[in-house]
Amino acid sequence: MSEVPYGKYELLRKIAAGGMAEIFLARQWGEGGFFRDVVIKRLFSNLAEHESALRMFQYEARLLAHLSHPNIPQVMDLGFAEGTWYIAMEHVQGWTVTDVWRAGARQGQMMPLPVTLGLIMQVCEALQHAHGARDRAGRWLRIVHRDVTPHNVMVTPDGVAKLMDFGVAKTDARMETEAGAVKGTFSYMSPEQVRGKRVDRRADVFSLGVILYELTTGNRLYRGNDMQVMQAVVETDAPPPSQRRPDYPADLEEIVLACLRRDRESRIQSAADLALHLEHFAMRHGMMVGPRTIAAYVYDLFPGERLPEHDLALVDEPVEQPVPAPEQGDWSMPLGDAEEIDAAWDEPGREPMDPDALPSVPPDAFDEVDLDELLPPDSMELPAASDTLPPEPFAGFEDEMTASGDRPVVLLDAKKKDGDASEESDYLAQLERRLAEEDEPD
Repeated sequence: MSEVPYGKYELLRKIAAGGMAEIFLARQWGEGGFFRDVVIKRLFSNLAEHESALRMFQYEARLLAHLSHPNIPQVMDLGFAEGTWYIAMEHVQGWTVTDVWRAGARQGQMMPLPVTLGLIMQVCEALQHAHGARDRAGRWLRIVHRDVTPHNVMVTPDGVAKLMDFGVAKTDARMETEAGAVKGTFSYMSPEQVRGKRVDRRADVFSLGVILYELTTGNRLYRGNDMQVMQAVVETDAPPPSQRRPDYPADLEEIVLACLRRDRESRIQSAADLALHLEHFAMRHGMMVGPRTIAAYVYDLFPGERLPEHDLALVDEPVEQPVPAPEQGDWSMPLGDAEEIDAAWDEPGREPMDPDALPSVPPDAFDEVDLDELLPPDSMELPAASDTLPPEPFAGFEDEMTASGDRPVVLLDAKKKDGDASEESDYLAQLERRLAEEDEPD
């Protein structure tokens, strides 16, 4: 779509549409040539008179305004324009986890385990921030996202995960008006959420466990229509991932199944706990799970670049200066000078250089390093136990110091000057005296 004025914004193109609102990429203009791209979430005009829908829409903006975290998009504005309500928020350039998964599947590969762990750990950080948020009076908001799905996690080209869409979030700041209402996506709901019971942060941990299960096994956990999925979530335990993949790591399987326990009292209790478990797993097996690992993977899947907008550039296009052709008199060397240079190198006893004697350089010696080689293969095989990191990196450090009997460092007040033999002898005498005093019994 062409640029359409909308209040103080310009709508550039439509990105998506849901049950309550439609999403646009927009541009905000300011004074002095200022501009920035934002996302406009616009409530459907027919819902503007629907009290419950309008209250939920406005509440999402107010809730996100209390959250400030690198893994959660920032809300910039809530307003009314052209007869509709809108939320202006940070534009997250990237792809959903679903998009990344499908792009890998089209190339016949699963998402590498370090990439999966890195994404899940970042979502854990976003959830932990939301779960522990307080209002301006210092009271707990007790936010529960209730819709943690692969569709609601964006991945940027820099390898940063962003948790999106808090539209159905539950919190103590908003009392539920629909008793027993079930909100969210059935395939990723916790048992208590499916049954319409009161939920807490452990419901989001269950949803994250479902995502972790599916990304690491390559299979959907719950299949069928809504009734079949809800029945499976409430009445059956999740099958061990090793039934889907025989090479599945046992310690990772223990973490995943702990997220998916139907009894929330025996489940992993917080997103922070889950992040710590995954971090320890990655350390034990020597995995790199940072944003650079994720960025390298998504770059291989989506190597394209956005179209340039030259009229909005901040840096002027460089002007190529023509290089004048050299004149023969300026660049040629007189014959006599060349002979003098050659004669200067003809030293007595100097053997001529043999070009074939020079070491050869492989043609691919300076090729770029393939980042895929830094990532583990698609197989789930892990290093042997002897190659894993020690559980306590500094264990035994102090014992070695004390057991060796090494004397502590002695600080001397005297300053030794170079070339002064008498001061050097005083320096050594003072050192021997200090060491003797240290060895005397108390």
